[in-house]
Amino acid sequence: MSDEWRARLTPAFEALLGAPLSDHPQDATYATFAWGNFLGETGLDRLPAWLDPAALRGDTVLVHQHLAMNDEGPLRVDAAGSLFDIPSADGLLEGSDLKDLQLPPAEDWRVAYVRLASDGTLFDAMRVATQVGDGPEDLFEFEFDADEEWEAALAEAGVDDELLAHLRWCCADGTAGMVFNGTGPFKVPRGTVVASWSDEAGFQWDMAVVRL
Repeated sequence: MSDEWRARLTPAFEALLGAPLSDHPQDATYATFAWGNFLGETGLDRLPAWLDPAALRGDTVLVHQHLAMNDEGPLRVDAAGSLFDIPSADGLLEGSDLKDLQLPPAEDWRVAYVRLASDGTLFDAMRVATQVGDGPEDLFEFEFDADEEWEAALAEAGVDDELLAHLRWCCADGTAGMVFNGTGPFKVPRGTVVASWSDEAGFQWDMAVVRL
């Protein structure tokens, strides 16, 4: 990633977080988790690809055309860090825990929390949550309104028009896109919530950046 792109994104992330990135512990690991009704209703929580040994080892990134939060393209997923609900194992297990176990019975598993692939930094967790990609060529223009508070905050932070048009997707007003909720209202099974989003329009996805 270029220094120029990082410099464009940082003010936006700091506006959402309400503080400089450097105010958060720099030696911590951060992750982005997404979950919701969409996974179960579409059967995406039980894709055979989740159990691919290379994915569970973290050697490959899982990409499936329908595993997406918008129409702009699929998520890049860390299957090894995603959380599997396996009743016979008495709770949630990370995908990496499965590589040393016998694969779960055919009717006894599902993915409950999808971990998006990132490098473990807060910057990158925010990057994958906002889906801005590795460069400006990955931006898309969200055609619906942003929440007025966040539109003003991002503009005040000096976020340029092209980036702001994209970020309206994850700072939406509740009629479409994802609503930004700050540190609430979710409790995630792993870590402390740093930022969170909800799909107020369809109740299909929720998402959070957490400090592990």
